[in-house]
Order: sequence, then C-alpha cells, then structure tokens
Amino acid sequence: MDSHYSTNLPQQVFTPQQLQQYEGAAAKHSGVSMLELMHRAGSTVAHWIQQHYDKKKRVIVLSGGGNNAGDGFVVATELRQQGYDVKVWPLVAVHTLKGDAATMYERFKQSGGECVQDPSLHHYHIVVDAIFGIGLNRALPEPIADVLAKVNAAKVMRIAIDVPSGVDAHSAQVHNNAFNAHHTLTFIALKQGLLSGRAKTQCGHLWFAPLAIEQAFYRQCSAVACLNDHASMMRKRPVRGQGSHKNNAGHVLVVAGGLGMAGAARLASEAALRTGAGLVSVATHPENVQTISQGCYELMVHGVTTAQQLTALLEKANVVVIGPGLGQCQWAQQMLSTVLGYEHKRLKVLDADALNLLAQNPQRLTDCVLTPHPKEAARLLQSSVTEVEANRFAKVQELARSYQATALLKGPGTLICSADKLTINSSGSNALASGGMGDVLSGIIGALLAQGVSPHDSACVGAYVHGLAAQQASSEGSKGLLASDLFPVVRALIG
Repeated sequence: MDSHYSTNLPQQVFTPQQLQQYEGAAAKHSGVSMLELMHRAGSTVAHWIQQHYDKKKRVIVLSGGGNNAGDGFVVATELRQQGYDVKVWPLVAVHTLKGDAATMYERFKQSGGECVQDPSLHHYHIVVDAIFGIGLNRALPEPIADVLAKVNAAKVMRIAIDVPSGVDAHSAQVHNNAFNAHHTLTFIALKQGLLSGRAKTQCGHLWFAPLAIEQAFYRQCSAVACLNDHASMMRKRPVRGQGSHKNNAGHVLVVAGGLGMAGAARLASEAALRTGAGLVSVATHPENVQTISQGCYELMVHGVTTAQQLTALLEKANVVVIGPGLGQCQWAQQMLSTVLGYEHKRLKVLDADALNLLAQNPQRLTDCVLTPHPKEAARLLQSSVTEVEANRFAKVQELARSYQATALLKGPGTLICSADKLTINSSGSNALASGGMGDVLSGIIGALLAQGVSPHDSACVGAYVHGLAAQQASSEGSKGLLASDLFPVVRALIG
C-alpha cells in the first residue's frame, strides 16, 4: 500500500464547510499553492489506479465545472503519460472552466488528451467521477443525473474523487442517481457526510489521502466529530479487578417481553450477561418466564404485572434496559412509566417499544441512552424517515438535545451524540440486517453502563463491539447470521 493514501482513517472528522474555509490557509502554511494541491490530489488518484489496475484497463473520466474537474484532468494526464487509454467526458462545457481547473484542462489538451461526448460505456473498464466536489448540497442537475444513472448501471469499476457526485458531504444525504462508487479517495480531512447512512455505502471503500497538509489544517480548526477506532474502543472496555465479585460487576434489570415476545427479552438479557454484567434480572410478562429461563439458568426471571412488583426489582439493580419486545399495551405503558418515574437514580437504556411509547408522551430524561433506528427516531422527533436520513447528524443532535439523553442513531456509520460529543461508529456489517440484533445491542450497552462505563462511552463501545462481532461472525457469509450467534464473539471482544 502506498504511503500517500490509506484505509487507516484518522479519528478527526470535519464538515465540508470547514474544508472550504481553511484548506487554502493550510496549504499556504505548508508552502503549497492551490495549483500544486490540485496536482497532488489528481496524482494520488492516478497512482492509486496504477497500483490496482494494469494498463490494459481503459479509463473514462467524468468532469464537471469546478476544481473537482481539475483533479480529473490531472488524473487523465498522468494516466496517459503512463500508457493508459484515457478519455475525458466533460459534462460541463470546458470553455466555462476557470482558474486552476482551466489550467489543468489546458495541460491535458497539450499532452494530447482527448475529450469525448456520450461514449459507449461498455468500451471502458474504469469510470472516474470528477464532476462535483464537497460543495454539492442539492439534487443533481437532470442531464448529469441521467448520465450517472447509466454509469451506475454499467459493468465498470467506479472511482470517486474526494466525494461521490450526488452525496452531500455535510448531511450524508444521497440524492437520486448519485455516483455509486466502489472506491472513494478523499483528501486532507475526513468529511462527516461520507461516514454515515446511505452515504457510507455510496462511497464504497473509503481511502484517505492527506496531501501533506493535514497537520496544518488540523491547526486551523477543531473537529466536529470523532470516528472511533479499534484501539480507543478496546481501551474503554470495563476492567475487572482480581478481587471482583458479582455484586460489584453491576446488576442489569431488563424490562422486556410482552405477551408472545419472549425472544427479545432473552436476547437482550443474555447479551448483558455475555458482556460481563455480574447479575441480570428480567421483568417480563408472566407467560414468558419459563421460555426465557430455559437454557440460561443464570438469568433471574420474574413475571411482573404491577408497578409495585417492578419497583421491588428496580431497588436491586443499578441499570435498566427497557423496550425489547415490550409492546405498546397498557401493561407496557405501566412498565415504562414506573421505570421513568422511579425516585432513585438509575441509568437507563431505552430501546424498541420503549421509544415508541416515549414518542407518544415526549419528556426530558435523565441518565438515559436512547437507541432508535431511523423510523423510531422519526417518531421521537415528530418527523419522517426521509428527513432523518437526509440529515442524520442534525437529527441525532436534535434527539440528544430534546430528550437530554445520549442518543444512538442506528444504521451504517451509527451516530452517538450526547451534550458535548458526537461519535461515528466505524464497525458494522450487512449481517446486522436480521431480527433481534437491536435487542442484543441494548443488552451490551446496559452491561457496560452497569460496570461503570459512562453513557456516551457505553454507547460507543457497545456499537463498536456489536458491529465488529457481526463482521467476525459473518466471515463465512452474512446471510443467515442470527442475533444469538454474536454472543461468543462479543464475549471474546469484551475480554
């Protein structure tokens, strides 16, 4: 792997507006002109292609009207010089190019480079997207959207320069017909909108190229978020001392499992055990007791029908996980109101139906972690799933602010937000698209809380371990992986 680019992504995350505002000053402080910076970006992409594809591969570069087009002309020029068959397909008239982009076009033309219009895509092996850069925050213009629809449907390798065209690098919104990259090489600093939701999958494999000015850029402004990494997450796991016993390893109470929903309660409670909680009690519908207890005799399972019975269990636990399979009936409402109204401080994880009930009666919370998927988040915010997915960063911050809680918004690049922190999860797999996975996550977070990890760090470590466990457990295929298959891997990761 070349030292100029890496999949080992930095932890600092920024907005595209910060890049636009400060990259010029960072380049100047580094003694680099903007023309040279453009050349470095294009050269990095060209070198990456040389490292991964031989000269028999024919390349078409799609160019737009801004600086991203200049990067594209550098790619085309350098690949031509190395003997590749390269053409540029301008989607914006080249006579409208200005500044450094116009300079790079002239260099391409003087080198013998050729522009083509509406070529047959089946003639090419690689398509490079150099249409729009980090500033796009609107739907794609129709003619360009039509071209990208054809490109996305073609049997070609798709490589994006900095940001796939049609992806909003601020909000993570993916506009219709956005360039669907297999690989994206992004420059100088990580942009938040590339790391979460549909945008994360739209980028394919994300590579980072600092262009040798990243340190100067970091001195110009502060990161808005953190991308978690393996080492930092492993350091935040709870440590069990040699003299530990069950009563100081935390006691989790899982309030879950309405009539006919014993499975969700079992998954959440066993996940808490496997993550190291010293004791785990379960408050569930009386008809579920035998089913939940079967095969996991370490769980203390109680059939609960009244607030008084639940209050007696709350007195013994230091963390409550409520919601998996709870339902929304009167019994479920009574369980949630009892937990939220309990007079003594208890750390709480609200998931699934607890979130749906909370959405019906919004209230500010204390000492809570909320774990919604986008549809649950939309209910909590009286919004729509489309609005949530169009701006995941703003919505998770709104959740944390509105409910005075740590909010974990599920999905690719899960987001964790508390009052003063925003973290993006880096682990995960499509194997998580299976029933019960969210129940396991809530149990993991509950156990971490019970062992003394802070709410924000519990959500971060929980999301990371959960995602990494899915990656490792699905090494032989993601289809058919069960939520309970994560247990042995979670136990190994927690150590």
